[in-house]
Amino acid sequence: MDGFGIWITNLLVILEGGSSFLMESGLSPHGRKCKCVVHLLRHGETAWNSKKKLQGQTDIPLNENGLTQAQAIARLLVQHSIACKYAAVFSSDLARASNTAKVIVDIANTKHKVHADARLRERAMGSHVEGKTWASLTHEQKHALRTGTPEGGESSQQMLERMVQAVAEIAHKHAAVTDNDDISPPHILVVSHGGAMGTLLEYANMNSSSSSSSSKTVPHIRNCGVYSLTVAFDGDSVDTVEWTYDGIVVELDNTSTKGGERVGG
Repeated sequence: MDGFGIWITNLLVILEGGSSFLMESGLSPHGRKCKCVVHLLRHGETAWNSKKKLQGQTDIPLNENGLTQAQAIARLLVQHSIACKYAAVFSSDLARASNTAKVIVDIANTKHKVHADARLRERAMGSHVEGKTWASLTHEQKHALRTGTPEGGESSQQMLERMVQAVAEIAHKHAAVTDNDDISPPHILVVSHGGAMGTLLEYANMNSSSSSSSSKTVPHIRNCGVYSLTVAFDGDSVDTVEWTYDGIVVELDNTSTKGGERVGG
């Protein structure tokens, strides 16, 4: 099982455990008066990615290929007239994400400041796990990652809660009234990590009231892949939110940096 598989397993455990933490806290889908489209982009490749090591919150920089990937996805976002739509750019404060965001801002020439937010980090897995491959972990370490809290780390639900809080607050800040179908909601870019993004998108997919969302399958989150999430609010309240997974925006072809791409709706 790779890192992304861990997050999906953990997410199913969370959802099977009863009502979600969002419903318990009073967040529920009561309306779509205000919307914001969030494009979630995974950082470029690192040396640990290439060796299939679990990174967690260890601050590993982009490798040469990761930098090239960031440049390639930036050019695609410009080519497909996507980058010009962004009203703001946010990122995890870890270097592999924040540097990916800075490359995109520079190439797209959007003049946006990259707003760093630690809540957008990957799951903390603890020093006994980070830097190791899944195959090298003990049975106890694998069990803790799947169902509990690894030593020195955080649970999958803790990661999901902070991701939901961060993305909801960011989206609410930039949301606009879109009662008219001719009015497109604002778009923002959020650069984060594979496990954190995959868990959030799966959660949004499973909890959406939209039939178009539930018909989509959340893919494996590729380095520098971009995936769309619509966040809707009931008026001015951040406490009423509905999530809709919209699908793939654009991906590098098999994480290649040599010209291919996969573009979604």
